[in-house]
Amino acid sequence: MATEISNGALSKIGEYLVEATIHQVGYLFRFKSNVESLMNEDKNLRLALDRVQLEVTIAERNAEDIEKDVQEWLDEVRDIITTVQKVEEEMQANKTCLSGLCPNLAWRYRLSRKAEKMTGKLLNLVNRGKFDRVRHIPPGIKFFSSTDFVQFESTKSTFAKIIEAMKDDKINMVGLYGMRGVGKTTMATEVAKKVLELGIFKEVVFAAVSQNPNVRNIQGQMADSLGLKLDEESDAGRAGRLMKRLKGKKQILIILDDVWEKLVLEKIGVPFGDGCKILVTTRRKQVCHSMGCESQIPLNALVEEEGLDLFKRNACIGDELPTLNDLAKEVARECKGLPLAIVTIGSALKGKPIDEWNVVLKTMKNSKFVNVEDVDADIYALLKLSYDYLKDEKTKLLFLLCSLYPEDYEIPLGDLVIYGKGLGLFEDANTIEEARSQLRVTINHLKASCLLLDGRNEELVKMHDIVRDVAVWIASEEKKFFSKAGLGLKQWPKDKGLEQYAGISLMANELEVLPVSLAYPKLETLLLDCKFMGGVEVSDQFFVEMKALKVVHLRRGVMSVKSLQFLTNLRSLCLHDCTLKDISSIGTLSRLEILSLRHCFIDELAKELGELGELRQLDLRDCRWLRRIPANVIRSLSQLEELYIGKYCFSNWDVEGTGAETSNASLYELNSLSHLTMLSLRIEDKCIPKDFTFPKLIRYHISVLPSDYGMDDSPYFPSHFSETSSQGHREIRGSRLTSFNAFKEVCHTLQTLEVSDCNALTCLFTVSLARSLMQLEILFVGNCSLMKHIVVADNNMPVREGSHIVLPKLTKLALSVLPNFMGFYEGSYYSTWPSLLELTIHECRNTSPSFTVFEAPGKNKKFVTFYHSN
Repeated sequence: MATEISNGALSKIGEYLVEATIHQVGYLFRFKSNVESLMNEDKNLRLALDRVQLEVTIAERNAEDIEKDVQEWLDEVRDIITTVQKVEEEMQANKTCLSGLCPNLAWRYRLSRKAEKMTGKLLNLVNRGKFDRVRHIPPGIKFFSSTDFVQFESTKSTFAKIIEAMKDDKINMVGLYGMRGVGKTTMATEVAKKVLELGIFKEVVFAAVSQNPNVRNIQGQMADSLGLKLDEESDAGRAGRLMKRLKGKKQILIILDDVWEKLVLEKIGVPFGDGCKILVTTRRKQVCHSMGCESQIPLNALVEEEGLDLFKRNACIGDELPTLNDLAKEVARECKGLPLAIVTIGSALKGKPIDEWNVVLKTMKNSKFVNVEDVDADIYALLKLSYDYLKDEKTKLLFLLCSLYPEDYEIPLGDLVIYGKGLGLFEDANTIEEARSQLRVTINHLKASCLLLDGRNEELVKMHDIVRDVAVWIASEEKKFFSKAGLGLKQWPKDKGLEQYAGISLMANELEVLPVSLAYPKLETLLLDCKFMGGVEVSDQFFVEMKALKVVHLRRGVMSVKSLQFLTNLRSLCLHDCTLKDISSIGTLSRLEILSLRHCFIDELAKELGELGELRQLDLRDCRWLRRIPANVIRSLSQLEELYIGKYCFSNWDVEGTGAETSNASLYELNSLSHLTMLSLRIEDKCIPKDFTFPKLIRYHISVLPSDYGMDDSPYFPSHFSETSSQGHREIRGSRLTSFNAFKEVCHTLQTLEVSDCNALTCLFTVSLARSLMQLEILFVGNCSLMKHIVVADNNMPVREGSHIVLPKLTKLALSVLPNFMGFYEGSYYSTWPSLLELTIHECRNTSPSFTVFEAPGKNKKFVTFYHSN
């Protein structure tokens, strides 16, 4: 019996061994078919990769996000393509074995086995590469830890209660209430960050509601958070789109910040009790009741010890100075436990001598609190004290200028430069660039004083709503500025005493009619917005009795601008989205330094503008109907420092520059502007004279595009070239270029270069020109059918063996659809790219694989290599 069992077992083992042996030997017989299958699936995967990569490239161009599963797939594909590439190289090195003449059976076995396994992986990746969605519009708001948020015992308890409520499926709406300045917005921002971190919610939608809620504005903020485009005209239509996006989603938190009264959520587009959870912040507990918050959580002021700790952090004092510590206790006590007041006063006293501390403490104790509407008296007194302690009148005036914007508005620094220049705040600045630098110093001081906050980027700042309320009150009391910005006004305000103010702001309103004339003899600054559709007629008499005006910013007006000729003190004029019947009168404004006509309906620039001898900045961006700039107008602007024409405006420059009465401006005129440092324009290649070179510039955005070509439709490149503020980089983008010689004077500062559809170019730079590209960071070359090399030898210059070229700042290099491309350099040159992070080669048939293999330091390198699929 035992023998039978033993024989049976041995027989079974023998069968398994035979099957295993046959399977292993089969790798030798299937060698050719396995290799062919691998090559076929490799081709299929590369085709799938090309399809996905095109979507990815378009996403990058539009600043969209890539789906996480797509990014993971791309990483896997790149890894396995590299492995297949090595297998191909190994097979090419052993061609005799491929034909069956190689006696090395072990090699054939190993490669066949590897090919079969890799084919399975490739097939899996091909099937996974059929994505429903590759990209999506990114949320407009990212949540980061606030530098002002410090966890104390009192705030920890509140924070924990909110997080627990976020986890409770029975709670649909949470109300966080507390007095102004106690830190509700900061707390809500930290909650947003935490719930995303914990995975309680996948998305957070944030909207600042404010005292005067604007449904359209709230909807816009929510759409930005969701990465959603709202194309509907009506509020109801927009609400329906939001409702559809949010309904039934269980992992979305909606934060409605600074709610003053009950909101009808359906009108905004917020579904209640249908999956989404809502967090409301308010000063009034009654709002929590009226909105039906199941959980109502108070945020109280800091206790005395916590307030002292926060104050000392912001005043940067330790325990080593007993006298100063005693003063700190008293000053912190006067701040009433309000974080906003503590941070602001602490920052104001940082580094100040003890005598000033004593003066401040006495002032705080003796302050007679005035009744400021909607501002707690304690906070008013403390913020007013911070304002009083600003270092000079210029800083104070810039601070008050920020109050001219609507609540929760992100304030462009570019606007502040224009307004400040017009008001003479930068008299000691010789150039606009110097004025810009002075502004940044002042802005940084206001931030350090906690009177301004960071915006989304370095070109934007914000004001806390309480700080803005106090600033508006101060400006009004001192008769400096009257501000009713962002209130949805349709008529001119009827407030008494407007003729006493130096500045009036009615921006972000929808004025439907303007008075025929206004007698405002002291007015120096006027900022106003008319209704959205159609514009509002501006009378020829409107400005006649405003002769002191220095700054005018008008949006959506219909005017002949004849009345502007009376404004002999005007220095900054911004007419945006206006229909301008006749702009010749602007030529009489002899003191004008800044003229901005963005997105205006004008077809010809009046020749009289050439008489503006003091003009420093001319902005014509988005004037899509501008067809003619008369010859010699630009040449006459001898003091011009910054010229913005942009990519959606005039491009029909005269080629010869004859100066004839009917001719257009020529590029030659730019070389007459000895002060020009910033240039933004679009031109056609045919308009560049053969011997023309652009002047030396500090910053520029130059697009060389034919009239029938829209670069926004190009699938090849990310959009690094959007219209930016004057703080932009140094960029050139070109299509159908026949030569790069015109740009040789600016190459030494060039940061980004994009070239596409230039089918007359066989190369881009000479060696001498390439060696001047010390600032180049990004280079994209695509769809150039004859391009063979990026860099070639100079004419009549011998090529030395092993000549070396360094591009020290190049971080991104992309070469796409160059069918005749042979290599970056012609001949024996070689290069070092020490900063390179991304390398993309797509559809370049003749490129040697060795082109992508080089050593360069850097931990964050992300090499992406694509080859043409034969």
